[in-house]
Amino acid sequence: MSVKETFIKNLKYFRKQSKLTQNQLTLEIDMGLGYINSVEQGIFFPQPDVIDLIANVLKISPSKLFDENASPQNILSNSDENFVDKITESILEKLRPVIKSDINAAIKEVVK
Repeated sequence: MSVKETFIKNLKYFRKQSKLTQNQLTLEIDMGLGYINSVEQGIFFPQPDVIDLIANVLKISPSKLFDENASPQNILSNSDENFVDKITESILEKLRPVIKSDINAAIKEVVK
């Protein structure tokens, strides 16, 4: 997951935990109407000073917005990716000898 995706998921999570709508958070940080909506849709990415303002309103440290394990959605997403990676690697390990054997057999057949 990219830094931007992690940030967006965490922003949504902590905003909802704080029981703030997108417009309420936008007003709290004194930005233009629809700003948080645009951030959460990935249209804009906030400047560092705005990230500090957002974190202050949400009563969290700014680093929490970038932590891959800060929100349940990110943890599940990372777990899914790790799970798929582990299964893929396991299958590849089992298939490598078979594939190698098949390639060797095919080469020998062509060389005959």
